[in-house]
Amino acid sequence: MGNIKFNIKNLSLYLPKKIVKNSQLDKRFNLKKNTLFYLTGIKERRVCFNHENTESIAIKAALKCIRSYKKKINITHLITVTNTPSVYFPSVGHYVLSKIQKYLLKKPFNIPLNCGCSGYVDALILAHKFICNNKKSKILIVTSDTYSKYILPTDKSVLPLFGDGASASIIEYDKNGWTLENEFSESIPNTEDNLIFKDSNGKKIISMKGPELINFAIRDVVPMLLKLIKKEKNLTIFSHQASKIVLNLMKKEILKFNKNIKMPLSYENTGNLVSSSIPLLLKNHFKLLKKSKKIIISGFGVGLTHSHIKLKK
Repeated sequence: MGNIKFNIKNLSLYLPKKIVKNSQLDKRFNLKKNTLFYLTGIKERRVCFNHENTESIAIKAALKCIRSYKKKINITHLITVTNTPSVYFPSVGHYVLSKIQKYLLKKPFNIPLNCGCSGYVDALILAHKFICNNKKSKILIVTSDTYSKYILPTDKSVLPLFGDGASASIIEYDKNGWTLENEFSESIPNTEDNLIFKDSNGKKIISMKGPELINFAIRDVVPMLLKLIKKEKNLTIFSHQASKIVLNLMKKEILKFNKNIKMPLSYENTGNLVSSSIPLLLKNHFKLLKKSKKIIISGFGVGLTHSHIKLKK
């Protein structure tokens, strides 16, 4: 069952058209020029207009993906991933399904996941299990987050990091695709307040304890990646694009352990896109993805949770 091959097909992205440069925030916070770029590695971020929300950009990404087919398709499962719904319920999946149903042959099993930066990996793990159970399964994964709407404009430690975006990808059986070699997922107890989205004084606010996220990456995420890497000679890690500080620390430890690892980056012009971070990375490095023989897709963040899958061809 675990040897069933699958692949990521038709990966589409939607990034809002509004661009906010971190140089604008340098001025707002009375910082020296390029201070935030030096600290974060992020030049600019895509953020939603007032009329846009998590549901609306999820729909745009899903329609872009589905409309690329010339006829109705048989999506068996719809998995939606978000941390920032604009309504508590129904799920983002219900809104997406209402707009794409006319392009589908039948109504899919709708599975909403309340996940952030590990969510795309969690969805891939689920998709693989569905395909192992039935090779005819065709899973549409839609990710969408709009952190910019819920970060205080005075929060200079968090605001420069996050952008908004959505993705849609179809996962299905492929005899020339990837075999799942290993998977791992873990949530760390008593870490709920380190990155949290909650009501505060009548407003929905996201707050983050940056040093705790860095400690989490070094203490929990890196050791797990090192176990998965072992002595691989040709392996690429497609990691969640958290921040310059976190990724540089991770890359340093990983390359110290194994010089042969590739670890592409993609956050300079978008910031941290949360659940859509990995899809953006895969899209921007699609040639590297196609020519790689072994890969790890690694997500980590809210929870605190980290999830990883190791794939081979």
